[in-house]
Amino acid sequence: MRVSNLKIGQILINSGDITEEQLEEVLQKQKTSNKRIADLLIEDKIVTEQQVCKALEKQLYIPYLDLDDIKIPEELNSVMSEELANSTMAIPVDLEGRFLTVAIADPLNYQGLKDISIATKYKVKPVIAEPSKITAKMREIYAAQKAMDDAKEFLESQGGGKTKAQLEAEAAAADANANDQPIIRFVNSMIEEAIFSKVSDIHIEPMEKCLRIRFRIDGKLQIYMETSPELIPSVTSRIKFIGNMNIAEKRIPQDGRINYKVAGKEIDFRISVLPSVYGEKIVMRITTSLGMDLKKENIGFLPENLAKFDHLVKSHRGIILVTGATGSGKSTTLYTALREVMSEDINIITVEDPVEQLQPGITQVHVNEKAGLTFAAALRSILRQDPDIIMIGEIRDGETAGIAVQAAITGHLVLSTLHTYDAPSSVARLVDMGIEPYMVSSALLGIIAQKLARRLCVECKEAYTPDQNERLGLDLDPNEPITLYRPVGCEKCGKKGYKGRIAVHEVMLLTTKLKRAITDGVSTDDLKVLAIEEGMIPMKENVRRDVLQGLTSYEEFIDMTISND
Repeated sequence: MRVSNLKIGQILINSGDITEEQLEEVLQKQKTSNKRIADLLIEDKIVTEQQVCKALEKQLYIPYLDLDDIKIPEELNSVMSEELANSTMAIPVDLEGRFLTVAIADPLNYQGLKDISIATKYKVKPVIAEPSKITAKMREIYAAQKAMDDAKEFLESQGGGKTKAQLEAEAAAADANANDQPIIRFVNSMIEEAIFSKVSDIHIEPMEKCLRIRFRIDGKLQIYMETSPELIPSVTSRIKFIGNMNIAEKRIPQDGRINYKVAGKEIDFRISVLPSVYGEKIVMRITTSLGMDLKKENIGFLPENLAKFDHLVKSHRGIILVTGATGSGKSTTLYTALREVMSEDINIITVEDPVEQLQPGITQVHVNEKAGLTFAAALRSILRQDPDIIMIGEIRDGETAGIAVQAAITGHLVLSTLHTYDAPSSVARLVDMGIEPYMVSSALLGIIAQKLARRLCVECKEAYTPDQNERLGLDLDPNEPITLYRPVGCEKCGKKGYKGRIAVHEVMLLTTKLKRAITDGVSTDDLKVLAIEEGMIPMKENVRRDVLQGLTSYEEFIDMTISND
């Protein structure tokens, strides 16, 4: 193997990735560590894995391959076992004749390359890739196959004379971290794959001829797996057991919760079980914000709306409402607001059904209607707990709304949610619940309405010049030079053209004119017109700006605004 005389540290200095002082510091640190220079540089966040890989490319004359840019052919999935891939930190990426190209984290791992050659019976050509990307590709290659193998092993075990009831009981009773039973491994693999894929919901659906599992990613359901219907009872029992539900009760809906630990992080799931014709359908919602810090800057507010959000959360009394459809990120916005105001001298209490995200330093109450602990009952008790800020998971009825209004008027800051599609209609919703208009205007501070738009993949979005219909829809000058972007699809976004979502808002602050209009009982349409005059940016305008900035597409603009027109 041809090797450069330059050491990796010098190569990184020559490329401008590090300074001589940084290298000297790491060299001193290495004297008390068994780690390599490159590993220490990555550990201290001085360089990235990719920068090290490109330095190794120059040092060893072995090509670097960005695994994000390739799709591994399915026929290569069975060339190397998962155990071999893990032990060598390498995966197959191409096969040409007798030569197998493998992406490997450590190209100097000669024994690993030899083991791959012996196991596959191919001559091995290494390319360099980042360890994190190799791990991600391993999940992509082996996760679904591993789950299918576990399902197959479980089905084969059914031939051992065990009854359906015995299999259900075994599936339920095994330890949560057990790996010795195929149904346990099947459920664990499904959950872990959902977490790594940043799924919002897992749908486990009993069908006549199969068990279908779908993942909701960026708001759209995608099939993860379809397998034998014989798995339905055991998978259901297993999930109900770890969710602290009654596995023997199959006639009524049940709700539960799972706290699952993966890669050192605890992930909360909210579980809903609903009896159906072919068995119990399960929806598992991941309530932990995956890959997102609960910071106001990360929510997607326009600069003007962020200033309004700051103004609202700094208030000392009144009601702040966050409105939108189910799954529009209302809870995330509420928890972000709580994070903004948390301090040792403030008493914050929440009442939720269920508690979606556990927050240290906050007293959180889980509603239990069967035991008589309703939202209204919990709120009455909370008011005797000397709270400064109260967060109500959802205002569902007039009684809860009335207590919230009274709490706001008597000097508490109240945060809650409503299911309405825009900010002005929330006022009519409160009045419909029996709250007098003058009470609404007195208690309400502001309303944040939000939806989630799919974010264009930054790697593959395609620039184009809009046609006249698109210009008209976006209220653009017919002759103004403008560039829009549309989805294409690549490996990084799973061929969807979109990756992640962005929140769009309209924030209505209750100004003196708006309060007077609410007291006078003006219509929702007139209230909206007045709110815009008072500075509210309509949600349609928010989406329009995101389209012009290249964050989302014109088709998302149409999809999100057509219902508001």
